Amino acid sequence: MLLIAKGNPAAALAATSAPRSVPISPRSWMTATAVILLLFVVSATASALRKPVTEGFDEVAHVSYVAHLQNGGAKWPGFSQMRMMDPVTFQFDSEPNYLNHPPFYYWLMAALGPELLQHPESLTADRLLNVALVTVGLAVLLVLARRMKLDQTEFYAFAAMIAATPVLASLAGSVNNDNLGVLGGAFAILGLYAYVASSSRAWLIVACGGLLAASAAKLTGLLLVGTMLAAVTALLAMRRKMSVADMAIVVTALALAASPYLVFVIQYGSPAPNTAGQSALLANGAAIAGWADRPRMDFPTYALFFMKMFLREWMPVLKPRSPLQLALLVLPAAVVLISVAGWIVSTRSLFTREARPADFIIVGGMTALAVTLAIHIGFSYERHLQTGWMMDAYPRYYLPLIAIVPMAALAGSAAVLDSRLRQWTVCFLVAAPILFGLLGSPIG
Repeated sequence: MLLIAKGNPAAALAATSAPRSVPISPRSWMTATAVILLLFVVSATASALRKPVTEGFDEVAHVSYVAHLQNGGAKWPGFSQMRMMDPVTFQFDSEPNYLNHPPFYYWLMAALGPELLQHPESLTADRLLNVALVTVGLAVLLVLARRMKLDQTEFYAFAAMIAATPVLASLAGSVNNDNLGVLGGAFAILGLYAYVASSSRAWLIVACGGLLAASAAKLTGLLLVGTMLAAVTALLAMRRKMSVADMAIVVTALALAASPYLVFVIQYGSPAPNTAGQSALLANGAAIAGWADRPRMDFPTYALFFMKMFLREWMPVLKPRSPLQLALLVLPAAVVLISVAGWIVSTRSLFTREARPADFIIVGGMTALAVTLAIHIGFSYERHLQTGWMMDAYPRYYLPLIAIVPMAALAGSAAVLDSRLRQWTVCFLVAAPILFGLLGSPIG
């Protein structure tokens, strides 16, 4: 696998701290960034213009939430009052809405978008607002790549691993609160990276603003970005690189970000309320799929099943996968393995004076991904035991930290001792997401 000297960590650390090749030039970066953003906007807009509202991402439920607020619904959600809209007429019916998120994203859509109730044609405008949210987030992450002083091939690898994420463009072209999470997470990662590099309080405030946006979107945004921010703060405090005032800013931001979910605990007894609509969805869905009457899995079996489905859902499809599509899943799996190697390398580097700003973000971000994944599996297993439900392994929930795996993968590639193999590893990181997107797609 990667030639990271197992018994020689000093050599691996030296490889990561050695002078990099020449960073991508400003002209090349600007040109590449413009092309990447243009291609992404075209792809996401095409999805927004042609995708049926009933296909994927719970869009009917999200649109119904927005329409509820636009038409006199309680400004703080009374989930029991929310109803679904008919996907053809855009009129409310008697079916309860199963969403259980805070209202902030939906307030934004209700304020900026046109009236939705009985106006199916208004959906396009709301979708384009979502394209704008994710495009800004992507632009922020490409600014991060510039600040990281990546060379040209590394920049292309970083950009490909983000922009070619299979679900990203189609999600951006949908009305979905995950898009606000992507935007918030992008600002949080850039702000944290710049803060670690410069100790500028302004950048810390940017990071905290990103946390507030991601947590306003949904609970997983709070778990992911909040855990990353807390972990990086702890690492900096251990190295005495953070003032008491800056730590107070972080604690305040974490408390504000968590406050909507504390309100949910008071109202409903859980930060993720099990509303009547959601209970009905799980019970009915499990019964229709034939899961309700099957024996329940034990936890180790379920955890393995969850991880298998998580990998498969990296490219969501609505029909059975071909053998080629299944085989191509090895590409994202390999990228993840390289990123885990980078996580190990960055963790080791924190025990030396050679630690780079990226190492703090990688360790904090990968830790946040692991913690959130563990909570996600445990939460999903409880649903499985109660109803037989088996459809919770959605990678899109983790998109607020979409840049962390590319950052860690590049750290892993930098620790390859052989220069030729190191270059081939970076080239693989460029090609893998593009090939997977082209060949793994169900279209064609």
